[in-house]
Amino acid sequence: MSELNNPNDISEVTVECSIWVDASKERAWGAVTEGEQLTNWYSPGSPWDVPDLQEGAAVYFRHSPNEYHTGADVVTLKAVIVAAEPLKRFALRWEFESEGPAMITSFLLEEENGGTTVTITETGYETEEQAMPTQEGYTMSLMNLKAHLEGNSLPY
Repeated sequence: MSELNNPNDISEVTVECSIWVDASKERAWGAVTEGEQLTNWYSPGSPWDVPDLQEGAAVYFRHSPNEYHTGADVVTLKAVIVAAEPLKRFALRWEFESEGPAMITSFLLEEENGGTTVTITETGYETEEQAMPTQEGYTMSLMNLKAHLEGNSLPY
């Protein structure tokens, strides 16, 4: 995690996690942009709806309770696509009713060593402590992504 300064001089914490996968950028792009594939690996059992892959389009994530996400209810989160650069970057700005820094999740793809490095970054945290559960969650999600793309059982 790193701290970045925004133009208002308020400290903002960014979560960043990466993993190399033995898959082409095309396959990795599908995994991070298609609702059905995101549902399989991101937080298994929590459906994604990505009806239109273009900037300004709405995306919905229904975070369902599981052993890693406590609670009794499904929480539906809405995001707006802020970047959809094919085979390169997919970014979402989450829409919350509370005030605070904008929360933006980005999936970045880089061809490397005959495969693809996938990096998830998320900005909008005010403290390292607040960001820590997301860091842990994205580490697990990326391990799931690797398994998903390489044809193995998901570890989480």
